[in-house]
Amino acid sequence: MRGDAESLMLDTFTAYAATTQRVDGLNQTVWVEQYETPGKIAGRSRDSDTDGRTVRVGGVDRLVVEGGLHLPMSIDPLDLPKVGWQFECSAVGPASDPSLLGRRWEVVDVPAKSYATARRLDVVEVTE
Repeated sequence: MRGDAESLMLDTFTAYAATTQRVDGLNQTVWVEQYETPGKIAGRSRDSDTDGRTVRVGGVDRLVVEGGLHLPMSIDPLDLPKVGWQFECSAVGPASDPSLLGRRWEVVDVPAKSYATARRLDVVEVTE
């Protein structure tokens, strides 16, 4: 089943981790590229709770897309995504919505479970 799930991950996402650097005497957040990975964006499950959960990002309440970013289980354990990382859609597959290209999502939770077919991250869409 894992192979079936990964066969649907036709988009490419670039992972970024935030770091703080001193620039002109001020601390600034700089996004450092980590790696590229296949993946896909999915909406909320039909079976999930209808009440939306929000988190505050950059002073704005944003709706959490639970399990919204699907990544392969085969990601190296040293490269597992972390809360606060961002993933930008850098390429879309032939059946994907082209408006995904260039959009960015921040990881707000990294659920884990047994017998998973994909890493389903809870994310919020962010704008720069």
